[in-house]
Amino acid sequence: RRPRHRLDGSAHIVAGQGSPFGPALDGIAAAKDAAYLRQSVLEPNARIADGFAFSASPMPPMGLLLTPQEVEDVLAFLGTLK
Repeated sequence: RRPRHRLDGSAHIVAGQGSPFGPALDGIAAAKDAAYLRQSVLEPNARIADGFAFSASPMPPMGLLLTPQEVEDVLAFLGTLK
């Protein structure tokens, strides 16, 4: 199930919907492992996505904005994007 929260669709494209501000997420689970996805959500400046125009991520650390359960829900959703 796709998580629904105040940040949903605000920065990434999934299945043709959302904003192209950040990298598209289609296929992310096939390209990156769970540890990478977790780090990207919790520490977005640790690694900047290839081809991304910024030298630092404008995305805030999601652990500061979301509950631990919401973080896990986002990660579970990202894991389905193969």
